[in-house]
Amino acid sequence: MKKALSAILAGVLLLGLGTGCAKNSSDGETVTVEEVSSIVGAGSVGLADWYAGKVVSGETADVKRDSTKAILDTYVEVGDMVQAGDILFAYDTEKMQLDLDKMLLEKEKLENSITNDNATIEELEKQKAKAKEEEQLSYTLQIDEKKADIRENQYNIALSERDIAAMQAALENAEIASPIAGRIMSVEDPESAGGSYYGYDTDDTSGNDVKYITVTDVTRLRVQGNINELNAGALTEGMAMTVRSRMDERTWTGTLSMIDWENPVGNDDNQNGMVYVSGSGEDDGMTTATKYPFYVELTDTEGLILGQHVYIEPDTGEDEQDAPKGPMLPGYYLVMEDDGSAFVWAAGDKDKLEKRAVTLGVYDENTDSYEIVDGLSEDDCIAFPAENLEEGMTTEKFDPAAAAEAAAEAEGGAEVASLGG
Repeated sequence: MKKALSAILAGVLLLGLGTGCAKNSSDGETVTVEEVSSIVGAGSVGLADWYAGKVVSGETADVKRDSTKAILDTYVEVGDMVQAGDILFAYDTEKMQLDLDKMLLEKEKLENSITNDNATIEELEKQKAKAKEEEQLSYTLQIDEKKADIRENQYNIALSERDIAAMQAALENAEIASPIAGRIMSVEDPESAGGSYYGYDTDDTSGNDVKYITVTDVTRLRVQGNINELNAGALTEGMAMTVRSRMDERTWTGTLSMIDWENPVGNDDNQNGMVYVSGSGEDDGMTTATKYPFYVELTDTEGLILGQHVYIEPDTGEDEQDAPKGPMLPGYYLVMEDDGSAFVWAAGDKDKLEKRAVTLGVYDENTDSYEIVDGLSEDDCIAFPAENLEEGMTTEKFDPAAAAEAAAEAEGGAEVASLGG
């Protein structure tokens, strides 16, 4: 049942992408191709048990700055190593102190005004007691006016005290420390980072905190994989994971520590990290499945190197001897020959389509996918097999944004035609 569902969903996905379909261009017919890494990462529309992974550095911390404060000095540069608690930068306290002094002076003026108004009220009360009856109303109005002034000044003092407390706290915390130990990966330009205390002509003047310095813990390693809404239910934080080498039989164990739903994965072709999927039935529009990173904290990192590509799988407690070492390619991308061999339609030299013989390994019947032992890497681009494909056709790399736009236009045209009867 799972295999059938995989095939159905895969067909829907490929129809939505338009992968493999030839179209006319100024240079003749072209065929759309997609990177194997993207196909493998999609995991047969979320049904795969294997995830492509990469060894990355440990925790990354984005240290923010207050966009309304001027920076006096920054004490680190890109590449510097820091310890938790080391001072990264400091705000300009001279201007902050001047503003605090001004706030205190304004508060003192308000307090003096209240003292004077109370004295005036006391004098008016004495005069009212001696005044004639026809003069009583005039004194009452003057007294009420002074009492209103006192209430207004008391309110302004309360606001002033709040601002003074905030400024005093800012002065006490003018030096910003690193929350973790690691390497300085980036330092933004203070102006481009937003805001300026001396003028409001930069990106962010609302008082929001904006990213200024990025620190990454390079003393430890972890593994990053990608997940999307289509396979989000397959993984949960805290579950045991197995990491497998692509080069030998070595494995590592760990725990899925975090799925970062707030930071979608981007790449050169798709900055938002979205996978576009066609609808079906009455809803035939394009929907998006955004990819998000997840991280595996390892119990031991011996033998791993930064940037190494690996496979990630949930740890079911079973020892799978036939773990794949190459990409697990969905079967619908393969063309099987009568003699048992197989090939794919791949983008070759000068972006020309060619038949590429591949050597198959492990077969996963649950996802109808084959391990590619030889002939194809994750950096290669392939097309979905179609009867109209021929060697020598010009290939064009799949553009998700363009596909979504074309689908939206097509859907709009269909609606117009429907309204027209």
